[in-house]
Amino acid sequence: MKTGKPSNTALIVAAGLQLATPPSDAKHFGERLLRRTHPRLSGLLHRPWFRRLCRLFERLTLPGVFLHYALRKQILRQHAQAALAAGCTQVVVLGAGFDTLCMELKAARPDLCCIEIDHPATQPAKRKAARGSGIGFVAADLAQQELAPLLKAHPGFREGAFTLFVAEGLLMYMPLEAVRALFAQLAAAAPHSQVAFTWFEPLADGRPGFRRQGRLVDAWLRWRGEPFLSGMAGPKLAGFLSGLGFALQRLDASSSLLDTTCAAERPIEGEYIALASRAAMQERYV
Repeated sequence: MKTGKPSNTALIVAAGLQLATPPSDAKHFGERLLRRTHPRLSGLLHRPWFRRLCRLFERLTLPGVFLHYALRKQILRQHAQAALAAGCTQVVVLGAGFDTLCMELKAARPDLCCIEIDHPATQPAKRKAARGSGIGFVAADLAQQELAPLLKAHPGFREGAFTLFVAEGLLMYMPLEAVRALFAQLAAAAPHSQVAFTWFEPLADGRPGFRRQGRLVDAWLRWRGEPFLSGMAGPKLAGFLSGLGFALQRLDASSSLLDTTCAAERPIEGEYIALASRAAMQERYV
């Protein structure tokens, strides 16, 4: 993102979720969050002409991306619920943007420790809107600051707790070496942990990105200071994670939630949703 500017991508994802078909808790909490942080946009999203305009823009740039956003959130929430059922007591969302996972989980489980880490330019509006929710907030630029010390300095964080880290729509903005370093920091911060994350499959020309993504999208992301920097083919992911002390448990596409025989709309392809566990804790929690 541009220095000192909040992430436009985070706002687009939040708005796109309101335009997606499947109703969900994420959609409900997201609408409430947008009313508090961006009331004008929230109002426009209820107007048919504006919704049609957004849909047209989607078809011209990334057809199916709004549905993909909604489905990938459903999968990530399934991972979160499974982790809680297995004994997870702590959830840390990295690059949270306007995601509402912590808000949803805290509403159902007030005893759960939920912490959001996000860029200082993006987090203030979210922090203000979620005041009184019990969520812990850490403003940090993960490209410049190490995660483990930030978490250990937070009064609510417990190093020995079974922790779920969530990195939705984050890793593709980091060079591969930075992704490698981030996983090492996750392991150092919480030895008993799982990581639910999304990442791009490389395109035929090696670029990370959605399939059917036009060069116009690439140019806009570069202009906004949010270019895609890395991706990894699914078959290589298990080996990559193993070298960092994690074991790959699941690898899904957002379309896996659809009945392919009757789906009227297809999500855009190219980004997968993965779940990995610290290898040392698999027998205990999985």
